[in-house]
Amino acid sequence: MLAAPDHQGVLVSDPTGTISTQQGWYPDPSGAGRLRWWDGARWTQHVHDPSAANPPVARVSLRDPAMPVYSASIWMIVALPLLSVFALATFDLTGFLIGVTSGLAFLDPGYLFLSVLGSAISVASIIFAFVDWRGLEADGFERPLHWAWAFLSMGLYVIGRSVVVYRQAGRGLLPIGALVLLVIVSTGVLVLKYIDAMPAMSMSLGG
Repeated sequence: MLAAPDHQGVLVSDPTGTISTQQGWYPDPSGAGRLRWWDGARWTQHVHDPSAANPPVARVSLRDPAMPVYSASIWMIVALPLLSVFALATFDLTGFLIGVTSGLAFLDPGYLFLSVLGSAISVASIIFAFVDWRGLEADGFERPLHWAWAFLSMGLYVIGRSVVVYRQAGRGLLPIGALVLLVIVSTGVLVLKYIDAMPAMSMSLGG
């Protein structure tokens, strides 16, 4: 005969004061490594294998072509600096450089606008990095590059994030290519602006 559940069961009493163990699933006293249903008075024939309650779920391969490796957030991080490039293209660099000699350059509205725009882009990019990081975790990536790296350098976050994703999914390097293209374009714009400003600067210094 099977013994009643031991003290690990919840003790209850009926209106007559009789104390018994509350009904429920308890370790099978036969030692079979399974659970058996106690109806509050006796063991029943109902058994339950706890290992089958939550069968292991096969992990979805991250190398599945359908696995998302890009997000709107990472593309926003890459694209936001374009605003600075457009602003720089219309910035009066010649007047700014001439103003440096008079000490009034840093009060130039165009310069102040570029400064505020740069700060706003940095803050927005950090927020997008956080959203992107959370999204990668939700998609099943293990230990994606932490979003806090964006505080040091947005380019560092884009590169590190892309490398981690590539190692796990075999894809995901496009943001690095876009970042390199952005650096080339912004450098080209800055060089052209300086070349355009040099004649006026030479005349100003010569005068």
